Amino acid sequence: MKLLHIKVSPNLTGSASRIVANHLLTKLNQRYRALTETVLDLAQQPLPHLDALTVSAFLTKAEERSAEQRQALALSEQLVDQLLAHDTLLISSPMWNLGLPSVLKAWFDHITRAGRTFAFTAEGEKVGLVTDKKVFVVLANGTPLIGWPTEADDQFTPYITTALRYIGITDVRFIRVDGTHHPLTKTAAVPEAIAAADLLVNMLPA
Repeated sequence: MKLLHIKVSPNLTGSASRIVANHLLTKLNQRYRALTETVLDLAQQPLPHLDALTVSAFLTKAEERSAEQRQALALSEQLVDQLLAHDTLLISSPMWNLGLPSVLKAWFDHITRAGRTFAFTAEGEKVGLVTDKKVFVVLANGTPLIGWPTEADDQFTPYITTALRYIGITDVRFIRVDGTHHPLTKTAAVPEAIAAADLLVNMLPA
């Protein structure tokens, strides 16, 4: 298993998503002895948001791109190549204001590329090109999604699921660390998520 681990939380030591993701990695490593991990830490090395030159390069045929456009595209190409080189993706992230931290959204913007990670059929339908990969998402949120806001207000989970399906990835499994800052749930949030991670790994094919 070649695993790309995308870390998002800026809390480098006490992050619930990082703690549970590290436990999940330990369990995966026990189950798949040949596991190798590549880390992309977006908190320590945040990606730039797309600028006008990069967007223009996205929209220009490869053979027609200027030297400046090719240079602007270099980071995106590197990130796409990195994704394609791995068979498993682990995203460990907090939910902020019901959605994605902007550094994670920037990663999706860089790797969602016509001709690289998706294509158009002759009929104009989009087809994902990134197939045969599995994704684990460890998602931590400070307030439990009960009462208000509810799970229906969660913008993170449907975005991740749809954005991955857009490029061809449909095997996506979530581990929720729910209510990490709420007085009634914070004590149990991480242990319950770790138990869920154990159960998930035990259900995976050997």
